[in-house]
Amino acid sequence: MYTNSPSITNLLIATLTSGRSARSFYRILHEREFKKYKRESVKVALSRLHKKGYINNSASGWSMSKKGIERLRETRLLSYISSPFKKDSATSMIISFDIPEKDRRIRHWLRNQLKIFGYKMLQQSLWLGPSPLPLSFLKRLEDLKIRKNVKTFKITKSNS
Repeated sequence: MYTNSPSITNLLIATLTSGRSARSFYRILHEREFKKYKRESVKVALSRLHKKGYINNSASGWSMSKKGIERLRETRLLSYISSPFKKDSATSMIISFDIPEKDRRIRHWLRNQLKIFGYKMLQQSLWLGPSPLPLSFLKRLEDLKIRKNVKTFKITKSNS
């Protein structure tokens, strides 16, 4: 069942990245968002995040690890951008891409993002859709370090 409330893991990550102290962290357990979770559930979630290497536990309390911060950054980069195009926008651009297998999550994100923009797949890595592409999308390609792997071709009418 879909719910709008964040998972306990998401709440823990948000809390740990907010810069609050360890003492404040335990006070947060009793605040509104954490009230609905049992203390044991929070401990289990912390343990799982710790085992995956996303958080550290020291004498001063819980904190995000470098691996956790990188994972959070990646998760934010792979979030989807809403489409600026109308449903039946004219198709005026071809996009071709070659994303290596090791970056399959990014390739999957790119295909889904193109679908959100209303692009139609001609082949696995060849898509037809509206233009111009949003600047936020082009910036995201740069941030994901795949801009060089994505080629765009503007379609124009010829009067011949």
